[in-house]
Amino acid sequence: MLLFFIALYFMLTLSGTGSRTEGWPLAAPVARADIVVYGGGLAGCAAAWKAAATAPDRSVALVVPYPERQYGGLATAGGQNFWDVRYWARDGRLVQGGSFVHWFKAVGPFYRTADLAVRIAADLGRLPNLQTYWAMDITAVRKDWRGRLQALALRGLQRDAAGTVIWGEERQILAATIFVDASEDGRLSRLSAAGVTVGREDWPVEFLAADLVSKEEVRRLKSLRLQGGTAGARGIAAGRPGPGHDGDILLPRQQAATLMFKVRGVQPGRYRDMIFRQERGAWGAYGGREVYINDPVVTGFNDRYGPAGFALKPLNAAQDGPGSPEWWVNALLIFNVDGRANARDRGHDPYPRDMAPGALDTDTAWQKGREMLDNPDFIRALRRFDGFNEAELVRDGQGRPLTGAMLYLRETIHTVVDPREAGPGTEDSNYALTAAATHGAGSGPAEGNDLGNYVNRIGLGFYWQDINAYHFSDLKGSDGRYRWPVTSFLRPDYPRTTPGPDAWPQNPVYIPFNTLLSRPVPNLLIPGYAASISSLAWAELRVLPNSCILGDAAGVAATYALTKGRDPGTFTDADVAAVREILVQHFGARVDK
Repeated sequence: MLLFFIALYFMLTLSGTGSRTEGWPLAAPVARADIVVYGGGLAGCAAAWKAAATAPDRSVALVVPYPERQYGGLATAGGQNFWDVRYWARDGRLVQGGSFVHWFKAVGPFYRTADLAVRIAADLGRLPNLQTYWAMDITAVRKDWRGRLQALALRGLQRDAAGTVIWGEERQILAATIFVDASEDGRLSRLSAAGVTVGREDWPVEFLAADLVSKEEVRRLKSLRLQGGTAGARGIAAGRPGPGHDGDILLPRQQAATLMFKVRGVQPGRYRDMIFRQERGAWGAYGGREVYINDPVVTGFNDRYGPAGFALKPLNAAQDGPGSPEWWVNALLIFNVDGRANARDRGHDPYPRDMAPGALDTDTAWQKGREMLDNPDFIRALRRFDGFNEAELVRDGQGRPLTGAMLYLRETIHTVVDPREAGPGTEDSNYALTAAATHGAGSGPAEGNDLGNYVNRIGLGFYWQDINAYHFSDLKGSDGRYRWPVTSFLRPDYPRTTPGPDAWPQNPVYIPFNTLLSRPVPNLLIPGYAASISSLAWAELRVLPNSCILGDAAGVAATYALTKGRDPGTFTDADVAAVREILVQHFGARVDK
């Protein structure tokens, strides 16, 4: 009888339902750490490294939620082997320090993915107080009556014969005092009810017409659901009501995803429409805008497959290390992917109930992307880009295209300051880091839209305001011609954003400590995609160097919270100043312009 009540207590204190198959286990080994970091990407590795290094007498657990036993996530197993750096024109320097500079110096701007994974493993392997939980994901969370996280229920991951990630048999309960969500999908933040918005739902409503669905469409989709139709129709009524539109539903919409893939046969050189650059012996390439807009084979490919959710964009690519014949390529856009959704969660609480009509979960999109690579039309179109005229897909031992082990998700969710105020038109009022602050950041602490962030700054963020398309139709103008980049078309209120030396934002932005916080969950730090950054601001902050900055700050803040016996959500200005001092003095962070 006592065991029954203990099990019942666990279930009642979950975020979500514990009675489902992937919920809270009735029997599993229990482990405890002082700090749990969730996420195997660069933000997670930086957070775990800095937490364990700052407090060697404290235990840190790093949960890696993908099957590959490789640190680095997208930057290693995912195949994105270039850093997306932007040097500040004022001083010609990188504005980020800390873990990013350490890893950047180790492997260079274009690198062999295995080399970065080995470098990170060496850095983390020197820390005896850090334990990695490989290939495990969260099935449920436990919180106390104050909203504080207490423990995570984990289950093992593996791949089936087709490569799809499925649940394994291993179970684990992991308890801690401080938790860090450094993931791309924001799963820990969602399951702990941190208070989030999805994709661009905070944009001004006048720019969201493509995401609104009428009452009549809702009824039609419900009818399809009853007839066994559209995937995503089942949760349509759970979308957020559209302001000013009687009965309309605002569907969650995130930037297009990409599947990285490998080719050989690239020919670096001097071309009119493609820039090749070699650094530290490795080549990188970017460009192809004119081919993308004007070449009939490329436009024909996009016209044919765009409505089905696939398009070729101007590409970025990098050699897989000096001398390698193989290159990783970022060129294939996949639309209507919901980065929150995994196939293994279908029918259970973590699977989002408000997905857009026909939206793909990440596993289905990954598989469909691999199928598209095998389409002869794809390689025919890719070969139209300068330097890629003789490119061939690299294939694995089973003859399948060699791709990243995960999608390159550009956007998922964003934590808000006040969940009651979430919705359209709040990008400059309900996030710790706003669109206005990033776009209009000043050259120093005395001016600019980010001057209010100066007192509690924990780092500098910098890149171009680089939005990718949300719908395939975003790639075309009213004249029917393709266009690139799309930022100034999707957000005409933010002009002069085309990447270049004079593009806005012109200055780095002060990142405030509150970017890492969730008001409802005071012992949770969020340096991952779910950080309190508005959607448009995220267009600048989403690149790998900035992820490292957020991870460093979260790791140091977690250990400081333990030392002081306080939750991060209760930090004062003096506490943030102490965290900042550790980042600067011990880890080489750059926090001043």
